[in-house]
Amino acid sequence: MTGINLFDYFYDLVKQIPKGRVSTYGDLARALGDIRAARACGYMLSLNPDPDLTPCYRVVYSDSRVGNYSHPLGRSEKIRRLTSDGIPISNEKITELEKFRFNDFNTDYPLKRLQEEQIRLARTVRNDLPFDHESMCAVDVSYFERFGVGVGVIVENGTKKFRISVQRTNFPYIPGYLSYREFPFIKELCKNFGGIALIDGNGLLHYRKMGLATYAGLHLNIPTIGVAKSVLTGRIENDYVMVDGEKLAYVMGKHEIISPGYGVTLEGSIRFIVKNFGKRYPSILKEAHTISKKAAQIIWKGGINKS
Repeated sequence: MTGINLFDYFYDLVKQIPKGRVSTYGDLARALGDIRAARACGYMLSLNPDPDLTPCYRVVYSDSRVGNYSHPLGRSEKIRRLTSDGIPISNEKITELEKFRFNDFNTDYPLKRLQEEQIRLARTVRNDLPFDHESMCAVDVSYFERFGVGVGVIVENGTKKFRISVQRTNFPYIPGYLSYREFPFIKELCKNFGGIALIDGNGLLHYRKMGLATYAGLHLNIPTIGVAKSVLTGRIENDYVMVDGEKLAYVMGKHEIISPGYGVTLEGSIRFIVKNFGKRYPSILKEAHTISKKAAQIIWKGGINKS
């Protein structure tokens, strides 16, 4: 399901909200299959390409507040449209929200299907791939609206080279589903690469042991290590992140969480990072992040065909 277009799926859900009814961000997140997607629903609404066709003004907060509206006239236009639909509003809040609330969506809960896929794939993960310790690739992606700029910094045979990938994204950021947003970039950036890849994200330290680094390594059949900036789940004991009694990551520093992705063990991941970069965030990943961020800014300022 790597190619799923969650933006289009989400906009189709919004189109289902009838005139005279409203839905909350949480209602739409649950229709997608995971309440964690509520924030992403707001993000996708802010990028709605056709507010007249996709009535995002019918989406409100669960506490009855009307909320913002990505229209030149802003909230006042949202209130006008809701009132025109017959929705009673007082002090910028929906009167009797439950009376007008719609959550009977026709959906197959795509995020639940992705969860099932992650659980199934996690059963196939291995940690014993041979690899060239002198060959590595660091990958990071920066975004602007629906576009991402991925950068791969590759070190092989004592030389360094760079790859860049600019793509339109079809998946927003949702905790636990980063693979479906960023794997298309990693696939292109690591093409024909046979070393070990360092990924800005989690590996086995994930709700279903299928973080970005694990997902990428599994699909590309290359060893990967995830280096995250925060602990996604679990509890810290003696610098290790424990989940259900299992060590899934190592806290090297406040913003350096080492998590094995695919083809390597946790201890092997720690040794590789410490040997090459010390107990610091890998400099090669910092370089990839800096370049991708600057490239995204340059491309955004220079304009891009958003179709």
